[in-house]
Parts: sequence; C-alpha cells; structure tokens
Amino acid sequence: MAYLRRRDKRLGQVIDKIGKVERTVIPDLFAALVHAIVGQQISSKAQATVWARVVAGLGQVTPQSVAATTPEALQRLGISLKKAVYIHNAALKVVRGELDLEALAAMDDKQVCERLTQLDGIGVWSAQMLMLFSMQRPDILSYDDLAIRRGLCRLHRLREIDRAAFERYRRRYSPCGSVASLYLWAVAGGALPAIRVQRYHSPVGDLLLGAYNDKLCLCDWDLPGRGERTQRRLSRRLQADYEAGTSSIVKAAARQLDAYFAGGRKELSVPLLPVGTPFQQRVWLAVQAVPYGHTITYKQLALRLGCPEAVRAVAASVGANALSLFLPCHRITGSGGALVGYAGGVEAKRRLLRLEQGVASAER
Repeated sequence: MAYLRRRDKRLGQVIDKIGKVERTVIPDLFAALVHAIVGQQISSKAQATVWARVVAGLGQVTPQSVAATTPEALQRLGISLKKAVYIHNAALKVVRGELDLEALAAMDDKQVCERLTQLDGIGVWSAQMLMLFSMQRPDILSYDDLAIRRGLCRLHRLREIDRAAFERYRRRYSPCGSVASLYLWAVAGGALPAIRVQRYHSPVGDLLLGAYNDKLCLCDWDLPGRGERTQRRLSRRLQADYEAGTSSIVKAAARQLDAYFAGGRKELSVPLLPVGTPFQQRVWLAVQAVPYGHTITYKQLALRLGCPEAVRAVAASVGANALSLFLPCHRITGSGGALVGYAGGVEAKRRLLRLEQGVASAER
C-alpha cells in the first residue's frame, strides 16, 4: 500500500479512503481451478450456490474425487456438461501426472499462465485470477479484466486505455500489481466520490442538475459544448466523475425549480457548492445577492466588487457559473440592459427575466 501511494498519487488517495482490502482466497489450486470454471458466465450468487452443491456432492474437491466420478454426475450438481467435461479432464491430467500443480510454484508468472491456459476452459484471464486468488502471486494486473481497465480510466480520467498505455501503469505498479488490482476493482465499483447527475426539463430549456457530497454543484444548461466544458472543469476540480442518478439534494433542487417556474418561489435555497477560483467565488456571491425581478449590468457588478477595471474578468466569471438560477446570472445584463452573454441563450434569459418581472409586478 505504501509503495503504491508513492507510485500513484491518485491511487494513493483511493487507498487512504478505503483502507486495507481483504479478499477470500482458495489456497488449494485444483479446488480454485474447479471453482473458477464453475463460475464462468454465471453470477456470483449462482456460483456460490453451485459451488456448495459441488462440495457437498464430492465431499472434498480433489483431483482424485473428481476423476472418480463422471462428467454426467458433475452435471447433475448444477454444472453445464461442457464445464463438467473441462473439470473432469483437468482432474484426469493431474491424476495421470500430465499436470504437476505443485511444480507451478517454482515457475514465473508467464510460465504459470502458459501452463494453465493449456487446460480446456482456462483462458488468460482465468489463469491470472487463479494466480492472484489461489497462488497469491503479488504482481497480477490483468489487461483482460474489463473492470480493472474501467477502474484505471476512472482513476486517471481516461476515455479508454489501450494495451500500450495499460503496460505503462502495470510497470508503474509492479511488483505490487495484485494489490493495485484490488483497489482498481473498488474504483470500478464506485469507490470514488461521484457527481450524481440527472436531467431537468424546464420550460425554457433542459438543465443538468448535479450533487456532490450533499451539496448542489451543478445546475447548468444542457447545450452542445457547454456541458462538456463544465463536466471537465467540475471533474478536474472535485476529482469526481459524473454518474447518472439522483440524490436528496437534486430532488430538492428540482422541486424548488418547479415552484420557481410556476411563479410561486423567488428564493432557491438548497446547499450549494460553487466550484471555481477565489475570484469566481467572489463574483458568484455578488450575483447571488441580486434580488428576484431585478437586473444589474456587468459594469455595476464590477463596481460592487471593487474592481471597476475588471469588467471582462467579471463577465468571464459570470459565464463560468455552473449553478444557473441558484446563482442567478440571468439577472446580469450588458450596457443599457442588453440581453447578452447567457449560457442558456438570449431567449432563455429573456423568458426568465419576463417570468420574474411578471411575478414581481403582479405582487405590486
């Protein structure tokens, strides 16, 4: 664990979050081999059920006990006939001395993999899993394991990973690839914090709502180009990926938006997590203070912030706001009230202001 922390900062953060990982092993290699074949192409739950039947039916899962039965008898324990033949043939090879399982201990990983894959029903991935979860070899990181590749992609923000890139990570983690595998499986299974995102259909356009650690960090317009830029920025700063789903904060935000668009709510007040630079944070705080039904110009906003010469920087910060409506940047206009510079489009800005001004006028 300490070695991997030094070799990969991001993996180190995962290790610190999860702590020590323990996984069940089957030290007897033949029993582990049978267990692996039993579990091929079925769920873990089904594998456990069938494995229990095999153990009960054979008493002990040894080459001798398997060789003494028939493939048809094994099939009656819940194994497909094809798998039963694979298992029976492997047992016969061991009993006849054609496969010396004890001799594998003296071989290197490549030799073990080559020897095991000569058995029917054992491919490279199955051999590598036997080396990891039975022989307990310390440096197994399998390219053929889709979850490990997915974990690497999530960990390092990669869209995909080819074999050459995978080999670079394998060398980085060596000679502790097996422990790296445990944590990459955890990452693939959702161990990293995620930004839970769902689409919200508003009367003026679609929005993406996203929550991170019980705070709303995203309420942004789902438009070509805009969404991708915002996603890259949030993922980089929060070290978290988008994940489709909802949360209590997203649900509360959606309810408040429903009320806002119906004209019955002026203040949107879920806990917020604005993600940006200190200057952007200052700008967004000032934007949040602009009252419902009112507008100010970018120049006026810059004056409020005490930086009258930084109108362009202020406008850029407003444009980077990923919490539209909750940080109401539609209330910021160009000179003379011109409707310019809105991520959701000028028409959306016009309709939002018309909604707020109509509600405010009706109350007066």
